[in-house]
Amino acid sequence: MAEPKLGKDVSLSKTDDNPDSKDHVYLEETFYILTKKKSVFRVRLTSKGLSLIKDTDGYSKEQAILLRDIIGSKCMRSKRRRAGAGSCVCSSLAGHHLKVVDENSGDLDESDISAYLYIYAYVLKRSRRTQKRERTTITLRFRSYDRYEDNNREAQKWRTTIKCLLADSPVSYTLPHNDKKLLILLNPKSGPGKARELFQTKVAPILQEAEASYDLHVTKYAKYAREFVRTRNVYSWRGIVAVGGDGVLFEILNGMFERLDWQQALEEVPLAILPCGSGNGLARTICHHYKLVLIISKLS
Repeated sequence: MAEPKLGKDVSLSKTDDNPDSKDHVYLEETFYILTKKKSVFRVRLTSKGLSLIKDTDGYSKEQAILLRDIIGSKCMRSKRRRAGAGSCVCSSLAGHHLKVVDENSGDLDESDISAYLYIYAYVLKRSRRTQKRERTTITLRFRSYDRYEDNNREAQKWRTTIKCLLADSPVSYTLPHNDKKLLILLNPKSGPGKARELFQTKVAPILQEAEASYDLHVTKYAKYAREFVRTRNVYSWRGIVAVGGDGVLFEILNGMFERLDWQQALEEVPLAILPCGSGNGLARTICHHYKLVLIISKLS
């Protein structure tokens, strides 16, 4: 496999080395690229994110993925090989796309004792004229032990630590838990008429990678979103997301201000916008003010 670069899928496999921990480093392991046995990567998980340090014949090169660019992680298992496929368990690792499935899948390859940790990030890429976020997948393969359960326990330790850091929770071996879902109010006529498609094809997969559960409500008529947030118990959701143009967010804001408890509601329930409209002027203004990159409007 070629040298991993930000914006490409990176697949690393763990060796039996276990470097000593250093200051501000939560976890550190050594992995190797299957097609380059002389190259190893020391992967560190710190409060700032992931550090990938490549060592080749005494030469070191470091790359970093910031924590703010990481959205989630997931543990996977390898997929059962079809009849007639190669007998090497590692054969599917030569390319960028590993043949893995969810742990609960009925298509598991029980002969592969490895545990795979997928780390999903959207790295900001800058050029002279544009800025955009590029999807990056780091795949760490754990196989130091003779049993899948032990390898999975090691992978889960990394996953749990990442989730604690993303949730700004104390790092422990217990996953941070939040029962509340996101409330998503989507205007299907935005775009024009592409908001629903953009959400399903672009946004929903990101929410799945982030393990962010949500309740989706599609607006049915004018002022639907305004009436919805004005009359519902908005505290039962962890936040409200407007999907569409500027209009649906204006409706949500008006509905919030029409509540008797508007001040408390605005303080306790965060609002967000996923710009899927034609111009997205409000979203662009917000992004400009906070020096953020507008993404969704460019997906169409």
